[in-house]
Amino acid sequence: MKIHTLVLGFGVASNAYTSLLDHNKTKTSVIGSPFDRKKINILKKTRKDKSLKLKYSKNIHFYNEDEINLINHDSINLIIVGTNTKGIDWAIKILNKLKIDCPILLITKGIAQLKGKLVPISDYFFTKCFNHKIIMSAGPCLAKELINKAHTRTLFASRNTSYALYVKKILENKYYHPEVSRDIQGAEICAAIKNIYATVIGSAIGQVGDLVKNKKENFFNSSSGLFEQSLKEMKYIAEKFGGDSETVFGLAGAGDLYVSVLGGRNAKLGSYLGQGYLFKSIIKKQMKGVTVEGAEVVKSAGKKILTLVGQNKLPLLKALLNSINRNKKLKIDWKQFTI
Repeated sequence: MKIHTLVLGFGVASNAYTSLLDHNKTKTSVIGSPFDRKKINILKKTRKDKSLKLKYSKNIHFYNEDEINLINHDSINLIIVGTNTKGIDWAIKILNKLKIDCPILLITKGIAQLKGKLVPISDYFFTKCFNHKIIMSAGPCLAKELINKAHTRTLFASRNTSYALYVKKILENKYYHPEVSRDIQGAEICAAIKNIYATVIGSAIGQVGDLVKNKKENFFNSSSGLFEQSLKEMKYIAEKFGGDSETVFGLAGAGDLYVSVLGGRNAKLGSYLGQGYLFKSIIKKQMKGVTVEGAEVVKSAGKKILTLVGQNKLPLLKALLNSINRNKKLKIDWKQFTI
């Protein structure tokens, strides 16, 4: 069977997966969201992304939203949704319009609001989209490393593993190694909340306070203690949403958290909070114009998660919520950690 993949939205993650499809010589049609128009117009002319040092072959075709009718819809047999969380409704609108009945791989991560309740993005899709062949991609997958063809293990989770196996067969190659799971709830919750805990662990630089004068020293003891407690809290949250604890300690949980702590915007925010800076000051100065996923999840869902699971079980989330929502210095009480 000849594969034709449709990619909706073209952020950095979509770029990475499109480069993977290009490496696999897969015909791919990319539809940019309204936020991607400038980028799509450049790619249509040059087939190059200078910022990521990518040059696409003729297997990849780029379209703006108003050019959807130029695509042969009947030949599409895989869809990848790679918008940010603000573009989810746009993607669903496109899918409901096209009525393409093939597996959908979600590389967008987050938690949505549905009828006053917090739900994983996949549940939001199940409710809003006619197509229920949903697969969630989770686990450690830094876009630039995937573009550079670094060996990458991720998790494809679906209620129906046959859909996940189908996508695995299309995407896997000598450097991309997806695994399959039925625990879509656990995988997706881990993918969303690991950004919260990467921020907390990133704050380790400030957790010893005045005991250390040289801030260039390592803080591996502190970050390790925060890492262990973070996994406990992620386990409580995942189980509350119907996920398996085993997923938390696998690629989607511990694996993805490890990668996020090593570098990225969430850990960087944490390092500033750990040094005593206030959240509002950080986003106006040190991280001006930068979207930090963990902070966004805390602001939109932190209170509800805390109420749902219980404050006593989530001291790290409680501390970060207080710091971000109330603009106070981050203070972690190590004596409150759960056993």
